[in-house]
Amino acid sequence: MKKIYIFLLVLLTGITSCQKASINGDLDGMWQLMKIEYKDQTSKSPDQLYYCVQLHMVQLQGSAMCRGTFSRSGDSLRVIIRNHKAADVSAYGMNDTIQNFFIEKLSSEKMILNSSFARLSFRKF
Repeated sequence: MKKIYIFLLVLLTGITSCQKASINGDLDGMWQLMKIEYKDQTSKSPDQLYYCVQLHMVQLQGSAMCRGTFSRSGDSLRVIIRNHKAADVSAYGMNDTIQNFFIEKLSSEKMILNSSFARLSFRKF
């Protein structure tokens, strides 16, 4: 019986130790892109486009899937999508594969990113 308890303890310890803790606070998670407001005063509401953020990685999911990295410093966010072209990320409100954003709002439910190209509104999915 003692061996069963030890086995269960080791099993539970192994399962919980594989989880990665959030290092980005409210930024981590899956964000649905709700609205893109371009600097030329036009806007659109995309259908099922997502930014998935975890650790130092970002994945853009939707019509095309793009993976990259990001860095955050205070209210600044820099997204870098490698091995893709600007046309691949344009649907996601980016005009280049390297985009600098100002974090206008970030909570557990809502995020607004602002760049020289567009203002992006997200909801936590």
